[in-house]
Amino acid sequence: MKVKLFWKNAPVGHGEKNAHTFEEEINAWLGEHPRIKIVDVRQSSSGETMFLWFVSVWYAEGAAEPSAAPDRGGR
Repeated sequence: MKVKLFWKNAPVGHGEKNAHTFEEEINAWLGEHPRIKIVDVRQSSSGETMFLWFVSVWYAEGAAEPSAAPDRGGR
């Protein structure tokens, strides 16, 4: 099993914009690794004037099958 860590420092009051870019970063990484099997995801945050968002994605490499349409040719 492996883990990928994501974190972002964000000033208080800019949550929606920073959350959107953080989401894009995580989704981009997931899109680059379509054959992983996600085992667990953990999230935490802290701070008063600066938020620290932290996400860990625990995964197994090469475990997931790529999604594909079933072969229906003449069978």
